[in-house]
Amino acid sequence: MNKLCYHFNALRNKSTSSSWPCRHGPLWFSTATATAAAAKTPKPHSLVQYLVDSCGLSPESASKACVHLHKARPPSDPDSILRFLKQAGFGNAHVAKLVSKDPRFLYTNLDKTLKPKLAILQDLGLSEPDIADLVSENPSSLWLSDLRTRLQFWQSLLGTNENLLKACRRNSYLLSTSIAGRLMPNLSLLRERGVSDCQIANIVLRIPRLVTRTPEMFRAVLVRAEELGFSSTSSGRFRCALHCVACNSKEAFDAKCELLKSLGWSEADVVSVIKKHPMLFNLSEENLRQKMGFFVEEVGFEISSLLTNPAMFSLSLKRRLRPRHSVMRVLKGGEVPAVKANDFLMSDKSFLERYVVPNKEKVPGLYEAYVAACAEIKIRPIANMALF
Repeated sequence: MNKLCYHFNALRNKSTSSSWPCRHGPLWFSTATATAAAAKTPKPHSLVQYLVDSCGLSPESASKACVHLHKARPPSDPDSILRFLKQAGFGNAHVAKLVSKDPRFLYTNLDKTLKPKLAILQDLGLSEPDIADLVSENPSSLWLSDLRTRLQFWQSLLGTNENLLKACRRNSYLLSTSIAGRLMPNLSLLRERGVSDCQIANIVLRIPRLVTRTPEMFRAVLVRAEELGFSSTSSGRFRCALHCVACNSKEAFDAKCELLKSLGWSEADVVSVIKKHPMLFNLSEENLRQKMGFFVEEVGFEISSLLTNPAMFSLSLKRRLRPRHSVMRVLKGGEVPAVKANDFLMSDKSFLERYVVPNKEKVPGLYEAYVAACAEIKIRPIANMALF
């Protein structure tokens, strides 16, 4: 019996011992007296140390995992499980993530549970790296009796294993959510509104947590999106509207509308931007306030310009908007330049090629300061780059 087994047996009989240093790190010990044990046994190891040394967890994560393992039955041979996972293509990071998320796998029955479940994943066409990613991100899959049925359901809808892995990474409850109780009713609500399976797959990939809600909550999201004017489910903005409604309560959404009005937007402006770029309302109120201040007070945009190009609100203020504006001001000798929305919206490559690279010689340090600013690296300002 290995060290981990000793610890679990000790847990079962901890009332007979008084030498427990802490709740998360009880010592390995025999049934001998403390004095005899100290004389005859090597330096003891704690369960926390086992999880750190053998599974790659940080001490903090190991302590948290112990809370769950204290309630577990003793495993027969956790070391053999770790060896099997390594042989099956699980790297150290996979093992650490799996143990951290669900320590129970240490007492999984290797022959009755773990090997058959991994065999199912192989049968369905997943590679070893894919299996390691899927199981470590979704450890609950090890306990599903109908794992094959669930995987086939998602493979059929999402089309590829790559899409399946992407969706599961974004929602660890995707595989464990009831197909009959939640998924099918929710998908039926979408199909009733004319949403194709291809569009449904796109919604799952973009907002996987939405489809795992209860049918009542899911229906409420659809109704709210329709109330905002997104009755055409064929539009790509319909998905964005679903995302927006799913991430905001009605109270939070209304509060953001009132904030925009307080910053100079009319009711018509707010309605217009909701239809053009509903994702704007996924920003926090503070984020909206900061970006409005930047666009209006620093750049000099009119609200009409913001309504025409609302996607600018989705750009990072620190890593994109301010660095680009600073470049434009440096090139204009510190004057407030006539910046266009496209200067912010164009790709990084295009901005570099148009404004930064051609001026590397004229403005020494421009390129380095711009790249550092985009990466939020604090550097010592140079003479004509103090704005960065």
